[in-house]
Amino acid sequence: MMLLSTQLTAVVLAMAPSLVSAGMFPKDSLVKALDHKSFKQAMKANETSLVAFVAPWCGHCQKMVPEYSKAALGLYPLIPTYAVNCHAEKNKRLCSEQGVQGFPTVKLFPRGNSMPPVLYEKERTATGFWYFATRGVPNALEKFSYVDQIPGWVSGKQKKYRALLLTKVKKVPLLWRVLANKYSGTDLLFGTHRDRKGKSSIEMGLEAGGKKEAKVLLYPIGSTTPFRYRGILKQDSLSKFFDSVLDGTADLSEVVEKTKEEEYVENPEEAEIAKKQEAQRIALMHGGFTDMVDFEKAMLAGGAADYHDTHGYGGMMGDIPGSLKKAKAPETPGVSAGSATITEHPATTTTAAEVSDAPESVAATVEPTKAAPKDEL
Repeated sequence: MMLLSTQLTAVVLAMAPSLVSAGMFPKDSLVKALDHKSFKQAMKANETSLVAFVAPWCGHCQKMVPEYSKAALGLYPLIPTYAVNCHAEKNKRLCSEQGVQGFPTVKLFPRGNSMPPVLYEKERTATGFWYFATRGVPNALEKFSYVDQIPGWVSGKQKKYRALLLTKVKKVPLLWRVLANKYSGTDLLFGTHRDRKGKSSIEMGLEAGGKKEAKVLLYPIGSTTPFRYRGILKQDSLSKFFDSVLDGTADLSEVVEKTKEEEYVENPEEAEIAKKQEAQRIALMHGGFTDMVDFEKAMLAGGAADYHDTHGYGGMMGDIPGSLKKAKAPETPGVSAGSATITEHPATTTTAAEVSDAPESVAATVEPTKAAPKDEL
């Protein structure tokens, strides 16, 4: 009877992949599990990503999970956060190729396959992971301190498209840095200028704009006259727009006009994630300061307090334009913020005492005396 039950369980698991999604990470975690195939696919994307190579039996890995999940929430959706189960037979070759000698091993891949990964060697905290990832996005844009520097860049780079961001905030938004990195090596160049009070916009023949308003200008190849992008300043919307521009099959004026028609639809799942991010991101930034006094100074200086003003909600620059708040997606019963991510199963036993913060060696992958760890995260 026991054998039959075991066989039946194995069949059910084989037929229902959703039931074997991860157990190390909680079901609402935004960490995505990768195997040897999906890892290669993820690395084809020209983007910065954070990857943890782990094993279910590893005590240090289990200890890291809450911190890594917090970092994933703060990084979402601009910097994907992944985990690879090196205990699974199908992933062992991948982990060996990535030079994994102990668990956990965390690496930042600055630009997919096109740049070598960087090993994370500091304390495994959410703040540490978050700063490591956000500061690890390669610089692939021109930053103009003065408005009179822009014409030279525009006229000198006419063999390519040029995308210029006029922003009211001090720091370059992470979204713009991520996009510049993504399109690095293409016929699209990125630039940014801080237009704090809108004076630069006026000098360029535009309106000053609202307090938090950002503007995106696109200069066609061979032209110094820009088109004004008037769509949603969100990662997926801007990516779709830039892809259309680079595709070259449509008239640019038509492409720009189409961006005006896009409606902002509030997805309940994304809204819930954004709500959690508000507190989480401030907490992550707080962790980067040595004491509360430094953090309070940063708050007063607009450091942590205006995080969303700078980096946006859910990967959007600035606030949602009032004219775009047109629709709300219907609520879907039973859908959680992490329904498409890793889910939970009973915790596995560990094989080594957590006596230090050093990664547990691959050589220590002794089968536990109780139940063998599952191959899924």
